[in-house]
Amino acid sequence: MENLELLNTKIAYSVKKLIAINSISYCYTELPIDRHCALFGRNNLGKTSLLNALKLHLFPEISFNDCKAKFAFKSSKGELYSTEDSYHYYFPSDSSFLILEAENIHGPFCLILFKSNSSFGYQRLALPCAYDEIRAQFWDINNTGVNNGLGSPVSGLGIPKIHALYQQYKDAGAVMLKTKKEIKEKLFSHNPMQRAKGRYCLVPLKEGGLERELSAFRQLMNFTFEIAKTDTKGLTETFATIIESGKINTQDKLHQDLQTILDEYNELRQTQDKLKAITNYRDDFKQLSDLHQSRNELQQRFSGTFQAYFKYLNNTEQQIRLQIGQVEPEVIRLFEAQQQLDKKGIEQQKQDSEYTGQLKALYKDLAKFKEQIEHFQKIQHEYPDAAIAELRNTLQAKQDELDEKISHLEDSQKAIDALTAKVALQNSNVADQAKKKQALGHYEKLLTSRIDEHSATVLRTLNKHFGEIIVDVDSNQTAIIERFTHLFSVEPTGLSFLGEPFSREPIKSSQQIKEQLQQELGSLEKASQQLGHEIIELQKFASASGEYQKQQCQEAQKEREKIQNELKIVNAIETTEQQRQVKAAEIDEIENVQRQLLQQLEETQGFLEQNRNDHAAAKEKLESLRQQLKDATHLLQYLQKLKSDDLKTTDDMREVHSVSFSDLKEMEGDQAKLNNLKQSLDEKINEFVQCGHFRLPVEIAYSSYSNEQQSMILDALNNTFVALPDQQDTLQSRIIEHNKMTGTKISELTGNRSHIRAFINKVNKQFEHYSISNLKDIRVEIELDHRFEELVNELDRTNLNTTDIHDDGLYQRLNQFCADFFIGGRGNRILEMSKIITNVKYSYKKEHRDKREQKDQSTGTNALINCTLLTILLSDLLAQDSELMLPVIFDEFTALDEYNQRTAIQAATQHGFALFCASPTQTAEVVAVVDYYITLDDFHANTIYDAGGERDVVFHHFWERLYEVTEPQAL
Repeated sequence: MENLELLNTKIAYSVKKLIAINSISYCYTELPIDRHCALFGRNNLGKTSLLNALKLHLFPEISFNDCKAKFAFKSSKGELYSTEDSYHYYFPSDSSFLILEAENIHGPFCLILFKSNSSFGYQRLALPCAYDEIRAQFWDINNTGVNNGLGSPVSGLGIPKIHALYQQYKDAGAVMLKTKKEIKEKLFSHNPMQRAKGRYCLVPLKEGGLERELSAFRQLMNFTFEIAKTDTKGLTETFATIIESGKINTQDKLHQDLQTILDEYNELRQTQDKLKAITNYRDDFKQLSDLHQSRNELQQRFSGTFQAYFKYLNNTEQQIRLQIGQVEPEVIRLFEAQQQLDKKGIEQQKQDSEYTGQLKALYKDLAKFKEQIEHFQKIQHEYPDAAIAELRNTLQAKQDELDEKISHLEDSQKAIDALTAKVALQNSNVADQAKKKQALGHYEKLLTSRIDEHSATVLRTLNKHFGEIIVDVDSNQTAIIERFTHLFSVEPTGLSFLGEPFSREPIKSSQQIKEQLQQELGSLEKASQQLGHEIIELQKFASASGEYQKQQCQEAQKEREKIQNELKIVNAIETTEQQRQVKAAEIDEIENVQRQLLQQLEETQGFLEQNRNDHAAAKEKLESLRQQLKDATHLLQYLQKLKSDDLKTTDDMREVHSVSFSDLKEMEGDQAKLNNLKQSLDEKINEFVQCGHFRLPVEIAYSSYSNEQQSMILDALNNTFVALPDQQDTLQSRIIEHNKMTGTKISELTGNRSHIRAFINKVNKQFEHYSISNLKDIRVEIELDHRFEELVNELDRTNLNTTDIHDDGLYQRLNQFCADFFIGGRGNRILEMSKIITNVKYSYKKEHRDKREQKDQSTGTNALINCTLLTILLSDLLAQDSELMLPVIFDEFTALDEYNQRTAIQAATQHGFALFCASPTQTAEVVAVVDYYITLDDFHANTIYDAGGERDVVFHHFWERLYEVTEPQAL
């Protein structure tokens, strides 16, 4: 028996605590949510908002975008908060966190929400531990010296601490949940036998978090915040979502576009009418075809005559032209000679223009080289005594200094490293200066001052540092030194040791050595001064703000660019001078060639003038012959006027030996007959074009059609009448398919009504197991839109078994429904579940009464009914062997009398919910009923995370409680 009981025991999933750190109105609040509790505090303190944060944990979201649809955060007036307001309310800074402690069969775990880098985004860290283990990372509860013993903020609170926790618990199974897919897999998969998969399951949904399950769960979670409402109209969207989510296939959802039926009906009816109209035009098409054939025969004869006359007149014209050809060659020759001379003159002028263009470009290049040379001279003026190599080295050194400066400005670490090196070098210089100053200040104490001049010269030549040593030597040591140095002899070329050359260092006197010391000291002092400036500048770079470094860097880059340009000019000066000389030589050469060309052009223009005179005389003679040709071609021109655009070429052409004016007049009469036939044909074609029943290669009627257009139109008409039987068969097939589709869609409407009824029967069947207060036989009733009910009832009585288009009355009824139903803010014309459910209400029978009533009950009784309904609906979503404990919210709990308060507590307890009562004022009645309470106004702190002081409420661990006199008051 015990084993059977264990099998029947459901696996518990529960949420234990909500912790808010630097969020909402709270500095630090740790709230148990697995028991009944009353929250007291002034309005806008964030009582309900804290519990609203559960949605951020329980819904698989990663951002506040589209916040109104995702979370439905509402004000006390019922107004939805915007995305930006909600995000900054819950996550005002990087040190804002929302933590949920939960527990399942695998043990306790924590979900930590924190800001992400995406727009209005947040992330989750799942840790396999109870909150007690990590509390010290967010609040120092042991520091009782501040905040009236409530503890104090911890240092270094921020997102890096979250990543540190992740690394700390990573081997134990901690995971960072960044995507919706990861959240669904971890938080909604019921895996009691697989710890790795089920470790962080919060809500054990049957299907592991399919979209339809999540949509229904989202609605139920919103319902927990309205558990005490007596107005059940708000349940319509919840029921619509849950009913749709319960369907096996997502394609079974009610998403009916009735307009598609109406649109297809209209299109089929139009097609049917059009095919009937086309059938009525068969005789007219026969008349049109006969008229077209008559015109083609007459046009064929006209074309043959025209071609014969044209051939004869054309040959005659050619003979006259042959005579003209005997005098025309000379005109042509003179014309061609004129063309060649014109071409030659143009080419010479073009060549002259090219030389002018080349000279312009060369002078431009020459000016550029001169400009570069002048720039070089300006640079030289800045360094008057420097040779080109020295100038180049000086500019390169400046560029290197600027490169180093830019490097230090761009990289602070390089500036620090350079600063360290410069300081070390400065210290070394200071030591050298001190040593040289001592040598100059106590010159008589130097070792070289205590020995003879020869010995001093030898030692200084061997090593200049002997000239800086101050030591005390006795007479014996002095004698030893002098004996050693006398082994060397001082020669003009250097030292010799025992007669052998030893060193070629130049020999310097004591005065020269002293002057050298002074010069070296001066150089060291100058170097130290420069190092000092560099150290100060590096210190500025290392400690300056980013804006200052950026500004200095830009100025240095600008100066470096100037130096680089000057360095390029200096490096290229020899080449520049060579190029200048080359360009000057090219200019001289082209100017000489251009002078010769101008002489040749003058000669060409003289020859051209003579040729023009000769050509004018020959042309005058030719015009006389052409006048004769004009008379011969008069008949041919007349004939050409009779030629129409639609003249056809034919091989049936008779031979003629003469053409007279009367012959052409006869042809003109035949042309008039053709025009009359064409006009009749065009008018008949327009009857087909204008009726609108035919698909033709023209869209509008024209006053005239070409032969090609007429043929295309007749072909199109012929194809239409040939295809008419097939089109009629296709139409009949489409009508049958349309009737089938219409029947299917109407069946879907009646089927969804049946599905709603089945769902309500299922819910009410489970209500039979509960009796609430003095109520029995409690039922949930769904009211459907009366227009939808009327439509479905009428459709049930409609006969859809027909092969012709359904009666117009059916479509008129559908059209009437659409016009009536989708008016006044109903959005698109898609019929959906949420649109046909208009109300959800309760009905019941009271004890000892048979009449069913629908009157609103007390708030407490209504909360009990809502809790029961929530349990039933939630059980359909959860895995069969699991149960989920959630908090339900009861705003303004103090408005109830004591009986209803106790009823509400009883309802929540009976169904495994933790009831949270929120009220701005604390009352003894509520405290006595709820047992546990928190007065948030009593927990304001002054040592907090928020510098602005807006989030200053601190609460944790203990809450106030009333005890029975006999109950031990142990904390």
